[in-house]
Amino acid sequence: MEYRWPRAIHGNTNKIWFGGDYNPEQWPEEVWKDDIRLMKKANVNIVTLGVFAWALIEPEENVYDFSWLDRIVGMLYENGISVDMATATATPPRWLTQAHPEILPKDEKGCVIWPGGRQHFRPTSPVFRKYALNLTRKMAGHFKGNPAIVSWHVSNEFGCHNVFDYSDDAAAAFRSYLKDKYGTLERLNEAWNGAFWSQKVTDWDQIIPPRQCYAGSNPTEMVDFKRFSSEALLSLYKAEAGILHEITPDIPVTTNLMVIENHTDPVDCFKWGPALDFVSNDHYYLPDDRHLDEMLMSAAIVSGIAQKKPWFLMENSTSSVNWRPVNVRKQPGEIIRDALAHMANGADAVCFFQWRQSQAGAEKFHSSMVPHAGENTKIFREVCKLGEILHDLSEVQGSQVKKSPIALVYDYDSWWAYENGLLTKNFNYRAEFYHWFRACLDAGIYPDIVGKHDHWEDWETVMFPATVMIDRKTEARAEKYAAEGGNLIVTYGSGIVDEDDHAYLGGYPGPFRRVCGIRVEEFCAVSENDKVPIKVEGKIPCAAHHWNGVLWADDLSCASDSCQVIASIEDTAADRGLRLQPIITKNRYGKGTASYIGVKLVRSDALQMIRILLESDDVTNEQKYLTEIVRENSDKEYHFLFNRSSDKDITVPVHGKVLCCVNGEEKEDVLTLNSSGAAVICRQK
Repeated sequence: MEYRWPRAIHGNTNKIWFGGDYNPEQWPEEVWKDDIRLMKKANVNIVTLGVFAWALIEPEENVYDFSWLDRIVGMLYENGISVDMATATATPPRWLTQAHPEILPKDEKGCVIWPGGRQHFRPTSPVFRKYALNLTRKMAGHFKGNPAIVSWHVSNEFGCHNVFDYSDDAAAAFRSYLKDKYGTLERLNEAWNGAFWSQKVTDWDQIIPPRQCYAGSNPTEMVDFKRFSSEALLSLYKAEAGILHEITPDIPVTTNLMVIENHTDPVDCFKWGPALDFVSNDHYYLPDDRHLDEMLMSAAIVSGIAQKKPWFLMENSTSSVNWRPVNVRKQPGEIIRDALAHMANGADAVCFFQWRQSQAGAEKFHSSMVPHAGENTKIFREVCKLGEILHDLSEVQGSQVKKSPIALVYDYDSWWAYENGLLTKNFNYRAEFYHWFRACLDAGIYPDIVGKHDHWEDWETVMFPATVMIDRKTEARAEKYAAEGGNLIVTYGSGIVDEDDHAYLGGYPGPFRRVCGIRVEEFCAVSENDKVPIKVEGKIPCAAHHWNGVLWADDLSCASDSCQVIASIEDTAADRGLRLQPIITKNRYGKGTASYIGVKLVRSDALQMIRILLESDDVTNEQKYLTEIVRENSDKEYHFLFNRSSDKDITVPVHGKVLCCVNGEEKEDVLTLNSSGAAVICRQK
């Protein structure tokens, strides 16, 4: 899909988009004028309309009412506020589910998911698709040529609630997907290991979704079902987007992805990115010490999905959400700091859910830009301050995130494969990826994040953290990459199974064995209260001589004479079979190197490991908590600085013009960032 960005209305120069989901249908019309007054006060320039408005736009089958929507669109346009118009297909109305209950999804037990919440539809239902596409066609035809509409917003958060449907429609579509993928039952039975537990398939009609069963479903079938579920939703998105492109070819189309820590079993966002005219994402912070670091990681993933082109932060929160066990609010300055974290990673739009906090309904206690207490509040004042800052940062719009020396490979297939169980229930793919991302931050290096099928060979160093599912094509790419001078890093839990979820024979890490010059006989769980004592070999400047490992350790041996042992397990290890064995290695391969990390290191040691493998300088305690991300255009660099410490001030030299600063202070040529502090400095190239 060709990249296209929403264009400003009234012939204005593009600026950073700023606003949020707006639901005027929840309020009497006398509130609308006050909304627009407050939007102008806050420098809001875009809102999303109609996300959950199907029942109001089409109150009866083939009966449409656009009057209220036309009125608010006109009012917004007259006041210089653009519209990101939703297709309103995210949730079917009651009249539709009453007339066609066959569109309702089913869970893995075969129970119907009833109306009353949202997104209660089967992505594979031909009946639902007919009605959704008809509404999309009506929306596109009605708003064709309307100058207020700068982008289309298809449905909402695909897969947030209905990523898995186990209905008969899903079964039929799953069979069709598998026929296209495998071609023959012989190939399917080979991939699914049909000989195991008498699971051989002799007719395509025997295949059903992995519904609840004794002892758990076939692991390969589970991975295939997750792949299929992502593709089924993508197919529905493409069908709606195709209509919009046909009727309104000048308006770019997107949908809001969910690259977020607490979201389970998502769609494969790296496969969705190319289908969007511009990438959009929703993100909600974590209310613990991972807050900023996880946000930076998620935003870096979105930057990778967007191929470093500017992207749209469609939703985040001004303070607490309403759906966690404990809904902690944001601290002063964090609305702005968090917006800058996304912007540093390429977001040229910062929007929130939602504009005005709902008075009733399931999300009435979810924070918003205008809270229940109104405009005379800390939240709205900080929202207004953010609007001023984004206006002042307009020159950053269109610049790209500067390339990092290292890319981390993020892989949804590996995430899904790990969910089927491998070593220990405590092992979580996303958490392991985050562990190594944060190790890079601690080492003073901000990594890029790419998909397994992207061009990761373009980076000086590429790291595969816990990438359990590796095929032979990736093996050939990795060996060529290292042979031509690349610096490859592979961690524990990688290269264990192929794309069919079959374990590699002859030792792990399967396709990475030859390039890394090692062989793993067995991977070993480490008890929760145990640590693996590790000795760093040789004299390594600024590195502690002894490290500690947790969670996972490999029974590893060197298989190549060119393989250097960086660290080995000490003879006091609780697992006697691991004592004195190498655990971290670096192998010369052609013009490059391939390193293997066979244990999860505790945070302080993971930082040193990154430094050693990247041959980077030591970092001070201050530098450990200072993260710098750079966006650039032809003549300027924009340095986004963040204090990641919860209790330490950090002082940095300015060397340029300070464009904004939150929770910090500029004095002469230095800038002091307090806890949650952030700043943007412009420097000429």
